[in-house]
Amino acid sequence: MKPIKVDLGSRSYSVLVDRGLLKKAGTLISPVCTSKKVLLLSTKPIYRLYGKNVVSSLQAKGFETHPFLVADGEAHKNEATLFKVLSEMTRLSFQRDSCLVALGGGVIGDLGGFAASIYMRGIQFVQCPTTFLAQVDAGIGGKTAIDFKGIKNLVGSFYQPKIVLADTSALRTLSDRQLRTGLAEVIKYGVIEDSELFDLLEQKLDKVLQKDPELLTHLARRSCEIKARIVSADEKESGQRAWLNFGHTLGHALEAYFKYDVLTHGEAISYGMWFAALLSERSGLCDRTVVDRIKDLLDRAGLFKPIPRFDERKVYEKMTLDKKAKGGQIQFVLTRKIGLVTIQKSVPQSVIFSTLRQLRA
Repeated sequence: MKPIKVDLGSRSYSVLVDRGLLKKAGTLISPVCTSKKVLLLSTKPIYRLYGKNVVSSLQAKGFETHPFLVADGEAHKNEATLFKVLSEMTRLSFQRDSCLVALGGGVIGDLGGFAASIYMRGIQFVQCPTTFLAQVDAGIGGKTAIDFKGIKNLVGSFYQPKIVLADTSALRTLSDRQLRTGLAEVIKYGVIEDSELFDLLEQKLDKVLQKDPELLTHLARRSCEIKARIVSADEKESGQRAWLNFGHTLGHALEAYFKYDVLTHGEAISYGMWFAALLSERSGLCDRTVVDRIKDLLDRAGLFKPIPRFDERKVYEKMTLDKKAKGGQIQFVLTRKIGLVTIQKSVPQSVIFSTLRQLRA
């Protein structure tokens, strides 16, 4: 288990990817957390599966551990839940050197990280992602946020954890749909940087969907390596970190348009990746073969869940609220070939609308 380093100088940390890590949580966390007072933030379903092991491991290392369970789902990633977490830490008299451990998927990681970042202007924070989506993407890189006024991740901060424990044995309990939604992000890594990873997914997709443990661990590790490299080079998204948003401009807009109850994140960004590939072709950046390979892999992975027809103008309005938009213009991450992307700052509105209509049909 070789640690993957996110290199940020004095704020550098390790990402560990392996099976069985949650049972060793106390041993792995104790060297990086100076306090012995911990809030274990989770949800009832996740705590039922893994909470007792994590608590036992922390207590064995002398941690005073306080589980705090919140409602699951994107609909609860809001200011109301955030203030419940802050109130609980206040009630427990948490201090500046206390620690919040987020045990769960991307919602718990985003919420817990943001709470940790603003309580007493920042306390220690540990990510223990339990979903494929969180392990390969949301749990790494320090983006923390809540949704606000119907806009995903509108209020948040960059706040890095002390360590990330990605226990891939947790993936065996995921539903097929949960696994697929994380797989969408792995496909994204193939498109933006690693053509060999994309080739592997094309060749061994059936084994991935059957939850082959060694293959899932390999995919999680490779995804973390790519994200760690990008974040180390561009922590606050002034340059290449924006590549990680391939498919997300439309994806986030579709999630918000359907009020987060029709598409999972992975399903939404899959439509976004197909959309971005079509824009890339229409902008003369890539040929049709690239578009077809991306679309076919996403389709084979079961990520194109049928969606109701949508109002493309309202979806476009939501895209203009994307955090990458500048000067009133939407910036898209587009692809030149599998493994290489670029930022496009001026896609004609007519091309955007015609492509949206193609998806809507």
